[in-house]
Amino acid sequence: MKVKELFGKEIIDANAKVVGYIKDVVIDEKKWVVTGIVVKAGFIRKLTIQVADVDKVGDKVVLKAAIDKIQKT
Repeated sequence: MKVKELFGKEIIDANAKVVGYIKDVVIDEKKWVVTGIVVKAGFIRKLTIQVADVDKVGDKVVLKAAIDKIQKT
């Protein structure tokens, strides 16, 4: 999958709650790998979610846990 295909995908947590949409990605410039995704949640709020917290990527991106638990770690 190309990185540009991720932009705009809906993010859903493990409880089927819509978190937001992918706005951007975080890249490790030394290794050239995606390490996180920036999610637009609401009008102004942005969240960064680590790739390790992602369970599945398809038409939508599903997280391994509830967004409340992911944000606390």
